[in-house]
Amino acid sequence: MLFPTIAQGVVPNADGAVTRFVSPEVRGKSWFNPAKSVIFVNGMLNTGMDHKASAEALSLMLVCPVIGVYNKKDGFWRDLYQCVTDKAQMTGLQTSNVSHNTDWIKFFDSVWQSMRKTRPTATKEDLIYELLSSNAAAQSLFALLVGTPGGMLGTPIYCHSQGNLVTSNALAGVTLARGAGAVRGLEVHSYGSPARGWPAGLNRTNQAYTFDPVSFLDLRMDWSSSKVGFKVAHGFLEYVKQDGEFVVNRFRTGGWGMTVNMDEKGLAKYCVSLGTNTRRLRAIFDRLEKAHFTDNDDVALEYVALLSDSQISALQSTDPVLITQLVRLLKAGIYTTGERRAVERLEAAQKIA
Repeated sequence: MLFPTIAQGVVPNADGAVTRFVSPEVRGKSWFNPAKSVIFVNGMLNTGMDHKASAEALSLMLVCPVIGVYNKKDGFWRDLYQCVTDKAQMTGLQTSNVSHNTDWIKFFDSVWQSMRKTRPTATKEDLIYELLSSNAAAQSLFALLVGTPGGMLGTPIYCHSQGNLVTSNALAGVTLARGAGAVRGLEVHSYGSPARGWPAGLNRTNQAYTFDPVSFLDLRMDWSSSKVGFKVAHGFLEYVKQDGEFVVNRFRTGGWGMTVNMDEKGLAKYCVSLGTNTRRLRAIFDRLEKAHFTDNDDVALEYVALLSDSQISALQSTDPVLITQLVRLLKAGIYTTGERRAVERLEAAQKIA
């Protein structure tokens, strides 16, 4: 099974087309990382232009290239039918029970061994690729992950709406072909997901609007998903628009405007992982400043404490407004000794600049 051909920046028109996108707003910027890529799979009822717009918005949010796998719009009823069949395709393997997965893998291995009697050169990947033939996007994603040469297994995946079903089926296929540990630790980011089950071992985050009707198909009420808002929304661009709030809510326990607990250290550590992606950092601290006045200075303090002086200088060079915001948050309310020291470090970077 061959690795798919990747087009460059064009509007896709074929179901399962794979395209590399870079937001025009990040080209040539110092904080853009061309060496890092993520994969994006769109939901139902998306045109090629919709797919391109979503992929470029994700590229701007993450300041890196996005490899888009196009899940083509075929009309409401055909898309809905495909969504239902996708949901049912590999449900046996989409479970958190690793032992159950192992049983399925053994069964698949016996099927593959039988097939080799008539097709001795066929690989497990070839058989899975054929099993996914009812959805060209799932086929393309599977080939993108494990095709040769150059499979991208290990690359973070971002999926919206039906794209979650496409992704869960492709990853179930990877598990069958490569074993129970093949997707362990793989980073998957779900938005408005209808997918109830996933292969075991993923490092998955789930974002959903509280009243996103598609996410209701997940059939779960849990405390691990990041839920936002009192509006009915589902579009991927809406999710990107409120990224700061979704990030904050991943480290927060509470609801209906009340916060029971905020993991300030966890959120600060996550912010450090964003490097000089100050556009995304600003969105996070804007949300903290707007809605979490008792926590924003604590997160800012933990964040600055984790930064080296050179990292603070890089942030000052990239976006001085972020440094000014951090100083403002630290000085608000009771001004502790630790906060004063953090402000001194930030202001030192401002003076050098």
